[in-house]
Amino acid sequence: MEVAIHGKRNLWLDSHKESYEMTSPKLCIRLFPIPGNEWVGNTIVKCNTSGYEATLTFKPKPFMGLRGDLGHLSGQIWDRARNQLLYELNGQWNK
Repeated sequence: MEVAIHGKRNLWLDSHKESYEMTSPKLCIRLFPIPGNEWVGNTIVKCNTSGYEATLTFKPKPFMGLRGDLGHLSGQIWDRARNQLLYELNGQWNK
């Protein structure tokens, strides 16, 4: 089962004086063969202060969920003011 989470979240980092706005990926709830849940799909994190933007993709485990690890992530971080790619990300968000 996949649950869509609508709306945006705001995060204020007081020590940096930065505000971040983010969307949410979908929440995937598995009942078979092993119960569990994970984030899947795309999300965007924007810092309106710096103009940086991250586009992230949370990748699901294989269909049956018996092999592989949770938390795979890929993405890019952009400087939108200059339309310049700064970083590419690949790995796991939970390790």
